[in-house]
Amino acid sequence: MKLNTSKMMFIYVIFMTTLISLSSKLISLSSNNWLTIWIMMETALFMLIPLMSKNKINDQSMKYFIIQSTSSYILIFSILWNSLNETNLNSLMTLISLMIKIGMPPFHTWKPMMMSNLGWMECVILSTLIKIPPMVLINSLIDLKMLILPLTMTLMVGSISGIDQLNLKKLMAYSSIFNLTWMTSSFLLSKKISLTFMIIYSMLNLKTMFFFKLNNLIYTNQMMHMPLKMKLVMNLNLLSISGLPPLSGFFPKWIILNELIKNSIILPSIMVITSVISMFVYIQVNSFSFSNFYVKKKNNKIFWMKNLSAINLIILIAVINLWVY
Repeated sequence: MKLNTSKMMFIYVIFMTTLISLSSKLISLSSNNWLTIWIMMETALFMLIPLMSKNKINDQSMKYFIIQSTSSYILIFSILWNSLNETNLNSLMTLISLMIKIGMPPFHTWKPMMMSNLGWMECVILSTLIKIPPMVLINSLIDLKMLILPLTMTLMVGSISGIDQLNLKKLMAYSSIFNLTWMTSSFLLSKKISLTFMIIYSMLNLKTMFFFKLNNLIYTNQMMHMPLKMKLVMNLNLLSISGLPPLSGFFPKWIILNELIKNSIILPSIMVITSVISMFVYIQVNSFSFSNFYVKKKNNKIFWMKNLSAINLIILIAVINLWVY
């Protein structure tokens, strides 16, 4: 997608609406109520639809508009209902509307399906900037006790669903779903932690998806024809997103775990276990790309390829030996 003046303006408005919404949580400026953040969310919605539709309205833009409009209607109805009953906005209806808006399980099925049909630039915006204003509302309106079950479900669905996923866009969509719990936890802890996590996570996603865009990668089997240096760069980015130490994506997650474990042991334990599953998903992609160094044409009688099961077996034996000794 070429960046002409109108598209640059759309991206700029989305970026500014995210900053204005984020100001309520970080530096407490003008966005100090739910109405302003709701306006920012709807503005970002109408700025993203032209980017998704490009030259004409397509199915993906209409689906996205219907899903986001439905979640906004539920949110407004919940706010009016709680105002009439003179209760706070910490309700199940408010939570469901915001979960639909950001694609949090069990309302997540639209996100991988939609990202698989979008361009990489739209995928970057959908997995980073767009989900920040609803996350601000979730942390401002919803109590932590009500969030425990959705956050746990998000961790499990985001990590397990990525296994045996061949489409890179769907893989990044499930990665975005998995990191919703980490982002929510960072908002609950402190301003510095949330800002650090968002900056590092957004930069890693931006770098990884633009790498896929520049090399025209959509499926994992396309990576076996890449040079070794490009494979190393891509795999380090993926492992950094998963939080493998000592890469840059590990440090904000380590800080979040250190702070969370002071209050509860259950949620941090689930976060660690599901992170191991998420790392296995990316290691699976890495082992596939590195084990297929040379594949000859089909009409050639000689065919050589590394055995993936042997690599996984070696890793399993190494982990068992480390655990025992």
